Formats: sequence, C-alpha cells, structure tokens
Amino acid sequence: MENPLAPWRDLSIVWLALLTMIFVAVPGVVLYFAQLYLRRFRRWLCLPLLHAQVWAMRIEQGAARASVRVASVPIAFHSAGTRVRVTARGIAHFLQAK
Repeated sequence: MENPLAPWRDLSIVWLALLTMIFVAVPGVVLYFAQLYLRRFRRWLCLPLLHAQVWAMRIEQGAARASVRVASVPIAFHSAGTRVRVTARGIAHFLQAK
C-alpha cells in the first residue's frame, strides 16, 4: 500500500533542495563578485600607496637629517666641555705633581 503523503514528501524534498541551492548560490555569487572587485580595487590602489610610501620615506629621511643636525649641537658642546674639563684636570694634576 502506497503512502498517501508520498507526493508531498517528494515535493518537499525538491523544494528543500531548491531553497538550499538558492541559499548557497546567492552568497557564493556575492562572494565571487566581491573578491573580483576587491582584486581590481587592490590593483588600482597599488600606485597611490606607492606614491604615499615614497613621500613617507622622504619625510622620514628629512626628519632624520634634521634631528641629527639638532642633536649634534648639544653633543658638540658637551664633548668640548668634557675635553676642556679633562685637559684642565690634567694640567692641574701636572702642576700639583711638581
């Protein structure tokens, strides 16, 4: 004896398969186009980022040169003072030894 709900069971299985394909296909298509346009966007963005990197390196090198110039003045004063102090101490020690 055949089940009276068999056609409805088969129809529900087909309906479930169609809904599953739709729920899988829509995000799949969206992800495909998203990665396609992201790849194009990355290719387009490469040149402006390269220019920004070059400018950042120029700014970094200029800042490094300026900081070396600024820091060299107190270092020179300190080393000259230390040199004078050591020389004076040596002369004083030499004069005391006599």
